[in-house]
Amino acid sequence: MPPEVGELGNFEARIMRNFRAAVEDWDEVCSALGAWERQHLTGDNTGSALEQHVVWVTKLLEWGRLMQRVSEHSGFSDHAVAARVHARLRHLEDKLALWHRDMTPAEEERILRAAFS
Repeated sequence: MPPEVGELGNFEARIMRNFRAAVEDWDEVCSALGAWERQHLTGDNTGSALEQHVVWVTKLLEWGRLMQRVSEHSGFSDHAVAARVHARLRHLEDKLALWHRDMTPAEEERILRAAFS
């Protein structure tokens, strides 16, 4: 067997390490978005900031959904990372709804409960 194939376990460990690092980086950017929102979306003149925000949140959701597909694969065993990705995706979806969609009273209540409970 060629040495490269024999080191498959090492390859898988590297892939998992790199994936965890990618999730960490993505999650860090998502977290930083909250401070930017407080600074740019809570005043009266938010037009261009809202446009930028929807672009960023949409892009972060796209990357998150890609990570979710990886973490839902049957061979993926790190349930903590999978749960972290899922929770952050939910948070981003809430941001998109909060800032860019009309919500039903039930949706508003769910988001407020999650944010302030």
